[in-house]
Amino acid sequence: MESFITEKQFWTGIFLLIRNYNAVNKSIFACVVQKVLQVKKGIVHFLKVDDTQVSCDIFEIGKIDDASVSEKSEADLIHVLRSVVENKNIEEECEGFLIFYKFLTKKLQKNIEAVGKIDLLNKTYTCRFKLSEDLDDYAVQFADNHLTVDILTQRGVGDKSTRWSDFILKPKLLKWSTNAALENFYSVDEKKHTKSLQLVDLEDYNKLYKLLKSKYAEKALNIWNNAQESTDPLKFIYEDVAIAAYLICLWQRVGSPIGFADLGCGNGLLVHLLSEEGFNGCGYDVRRRKIWGYYSDSTRLIEQTIEPLTFKLPENVDWLIGNHSDELSPWIPFLSATSSYQMRYFLLPCCAYEFSGAKFQRRNTGISIYQDFYSYLNIISQNCGFITLKDRLKIPSTKRLALVGIERSYESNFNEKQMQHIAKFVKEERTKYGNNISIVDIKLRESHEKVRNCTQINKTIIDALILKIFHQLLSPGNNTIRTSNAENGKWRSGVRLPMRDIAQNLAKSDLKSIKAECGGIKTLLRNKHEIFEFHCGDLIGIRKPKAFVSQSQGNRQTIKKRSCFFHVHHPDGCPLSAEICTFIH
Repeated sequence: MESFITEKQFWTGIFLLIRNYNAVNKSIFACVVQKVLQVKKGIVHFLKVDDTQVSCDIFEIGKIDDASVSEKSEADLIHVLRSVVENKNIEEECEGFLIFYKFLTKKLQKNIEAVGKIDLLNKTYTCRFKLSEDLDDYAVQFADNHLTVDILTQRGVGDKSTRWSDFILKPKLLKWSTNAALENFYSVDEKKHTKSLQLVDLEDYNKLYKLLKSKYAEKALNIWNNAQESTDPLKFIYEDVAIAAYLICLWQRVGSPIGFADLGCGNGLLVHLLSEEGFNGCGYDVRRRKIWGYYSDSTRLIEQTIEPLTFKLPENVDWLIGNHSDELSPWIPFLSATSSYQMRYFLLPCCAYEFSGAKFQRRNTGISIYQDFYSYLNIISQNCGFITLKDRLKIPSTKRLALVGIERSYESNFNEKQMQHIAKFVKEERTKYGNNISIVDIKLRESHEKVRNCTQINKTIIDALILKIFHQLLSPGNNTIRTSNAENGKWRSGVRLPMRDIAQNLAKSDLKSIKAECGGIKTLLRNKHEIFEFHCGDLIGIRKPKAFVSQSQGNRQTIKKRSCFFHVHHPDGCPLSAEICTFIH
């Protein structure tokens, strides 16, 4: 049944559509509003269509010469819509608006122009595209507390345009319109909300991103494959290409760096991309990655532990980068502020840590830990004397909020006094949130990554734990599976128990030995996936053994090398015969 909506909800959905057409069409990267015109009279005559094109060349912004049309801002548009939905009188005569767009495409070289029409009299919104074979003209109308969508482009009956309208555009509009969080949308102070890519020119960024992707994506993928990296190349490559494009556009706006340093650079791809584009810089990380050896000589990557209180940057560095820098994230504003008055920084935080290197302790439990940590980094930046800018990147990650420190909140002659304030602030924070780590020490990542997947525990302890959990699942169970191999043709499959119940029946010494191995019981059970399986989140049960399928039948499966756990330990034995069991009987 179709949802009923109010007029206020309708215009809320329309305004979000104006800004976020890319949310309903994945071929579009972003929408840029170029100009807004207010129409006092005759709104119905604009965007009428004859047999071939929109009447009057309305796509040419400068061509409209009408006394009833006046240029306005996006803020004026919001103000009028707010007045309409709140039944207030509009300060001046207004029948609607014409909105001139430029849609930035993800893959096409040319961007697409369009004109949107808001008709307040007829409660409609119409959007028409200029010379586009990929995008459909459409109209959205509010009538009798319902929202209707019509496709204006004629492409034939039953085409994908109708499916797009029915299954993407209309559902998204209804969701935006009826979202309770948007009920007071027009009264929201937009300065408190971070928009995407607000510190760079959208069109320049999109153009550069597509260029960098065409230049480096395939090459980077080859490097990944040659280095046999275990991480997902598509995520890292496209993410770092996007970050590189963002930084270059930002530097074009505020001035290119003399040199940059990426602290905690990891695989070094971002450093490689920036270096290939002619920027002087280097990357530091506590561990060398094997992929480093596959980059060009212009990519300078240094294996070094960063001790924040003693680390000295090269003299030619005036930009610090923290790209998912983990333990170093809270130190990036500090290192930038204390290195020199000219130093600037870019920080894209991910995992949350304190100055001490301990895990971040929540300050505000009313928001997510990521938002809490992001807010805290902003406090650190401000205490370090930066006028802190915020931005949201468009990258394939949920952690995409950035902090940028370009200018200081104090004059250079107050620098010494500011250093004293920074030192006092950091000392107080480390004392308060040190998590039993000495004020003298900082818990940094070790140069050799410790294996923490329960494979380093003594095998005798592991085997004993596995048997204890297995019998716990089996003992109360009357569930059976019919099989021709077990006695009486039945095989006990046990019960499913939540992780909490399993843990309560284990000794504290058992729990302590596996907790230190990161992941605890869950990791232990996942490692023994041939014995246990997970159901509906946290329920654990005994897995029914699967029959062996040879590789010649087109499936890869474990070759028989280990003894069958069920044949040895299950009271009914293995439900499979020795010939078809994956393991040795």
